[in-house]
Amino acid sequence: MSKMSRIVEKVMDKKHREYVDDAKKADEHMQQRSQEEDETYKLPKILYQSKVESKTLHGCQMIVFNDNPDSEHVVIYLHGGIYVNEIRKPHIIFCDKLAKDVNATVFAPIYPLAPNHTYDETYGIITRLYESLLKTDKPIIIMGDSAGGGLSVAFCEYLGENDLTQPVNLIAISPWLDVSMSGDYDEVEFDPMLGVDGIREMGKTWAGKLDVKDYRISPLYGDVSKLPKTTLFVGTHEVFYPDVVKFYEKLKDASVDAQLNIGENMTHVYPIYPLVPESKDAYKHIVEVILEK
Repeated sequence: MSKMSRIVEKVMDKKHREYVDDAKKADEHMQQRSQEEDETYKLPKILYQSKVESKTLHGCQMIVFNDNPDSEHVVIYLHGGIYVNEIRKPHIIFCDKLAKDVNATVFAPIYPLAPNHTYDETYGIITRLYESLLKTDKPIIIMGDSAGGGLSVAFCEYLGENDLTQPVNLIAISPWLDVSMSGDYDEVEFDPMLGVDGIREMGKTWAGKLDVKDYRISPLYGDVSKLPKTTLFVGTHEVFYPDVVKFYEKLKDASVDAQLNIGENMTHVYPIYPLVPESKDAYKHIVEVILEK
């Protein structure tokens, strides 16, 4: 584990610990977020590697990277944030770099979040976006991190349930696969970013009237047999680790082409943090998966 990884763990531990561990604190955080949720997202002022634009598509603000007819791939990137927090700068930097390195047009929806919204609005947006991208005849990759990683998996299960065309690749970084958080997490030595009680509360809010074990919320409980080639990343220093391993075993039992990449002593969504040395190998592998013929 690198020195920078340890620094990231300490920073994350201080920043999020209260509301991810405690249901009451989670409710307070959601009340605060409800006042900000429907504001227009403003792109950070950084040096971009691709053309980056904010557009309104299919009733949703989207950040679009490298939108040009010569791009060779299309990526739908669904950001993490416990279905409550907005897209963050590391997501933007990651999508921008990925768009350049694989010559892809990347769509990052600023999808509706809890507590003001529930899952159903986002499913409508992603479905319309996906159907429009199928018409481009370019290879489509659906990927995301954390809550967005879980949503990516759940959406592909949704495609399978409805006998719709799957993307060529599903890539999930530290996906939140069981929003009910009903597993056994005692084997996880340490997680500096996530707890159980707080995130469970936020997940229930995102689910609305739907059972939190419905596959559209918690894809761990869905039918995986029709999923496309699936690449998973998870660190051993994250509470989602046991569920990701369990999900991978379910994929293999269903004969899905799947690969599990485990970051020993790594924290949640480590592949998207550019300053963490261990993220470089993970990022390189993501690029290889997308470019593989």
